[in-house]
Amino acid sequence: MDGAARNGHLEMIQWLNDNTSAGCTTAAMDHSAMNGHIAVVKWLHEHRNEECTVAAMNGAAANGFLNVVKFLHCNRTEGCTTAAMDNAAKGGHLQIVQWLHCHREEGCTRAAIDNAAASGHFEVFLFLRYVCSQTCTVKTVQAASGKGAQQILAWIRANYRALRNVRQQ
Repeated sequence: MDGAARNGHLEMIQWLNDNTSAGCTTAAMDHSAMNGHIAVVKWLHEHRNEECTVAAMNGAAANGFLNVVKFLHCNRTEGCTTAAMDNAAKGGHLQIVQWLHCHREEGCTRAAIDNAAASGHFEVFLFLRYVCSQTCTVKTVQAASGKGAQQILAWIRANYRALRNVRQQ
C-alpha cells in the first residue's frame, strides 16, 4: 500500500484496503504528499489511521504542492519543521514560502535565504530579506556566486557595503 500511495495509485490503494489485509505505514501519506498526490492524501486521511509525519508537509512544500500543504495544515496535526520553508525557498516556490510565513509558526533558518540565493530565486530571496528579516552573509554571497545568480549578487553588493568585496567562489 505504501508503494501505491507513493506513486499516486488511488484505485490500487482502495482495492488493497477492501480486498486484502495489507496495511500501510506513515510513509504512505508522507510520500503521497511529497509527490503531490492530493487525492491519495485525502483518501488516506479519511480511511486509514496510520497518520503521517512532518515529512509530509515538509516534502509537499519542497516540491511545490501548495494544495497539499494547505490540506495538511487544515486537516492534520503533525505540522512541519523549518525545513518546509527552507526547501520551498530552494525550489523557488514563492507562494509556498509566503503561505508558510503567514499561516505557520515554524519559520525558517538561515538556510532559506542561502538556498534561494544559491538557486537564483530573486523574488524568494527578496521576500525572505524584507518580510522574514533574513540577513545576507558571506555564505549568501558565496551561494549566489556558485550558481551565477548575478541579479542577487548585484542586489547584495548594492545593499550591503560590508559584502561588496567578498570574493566569489
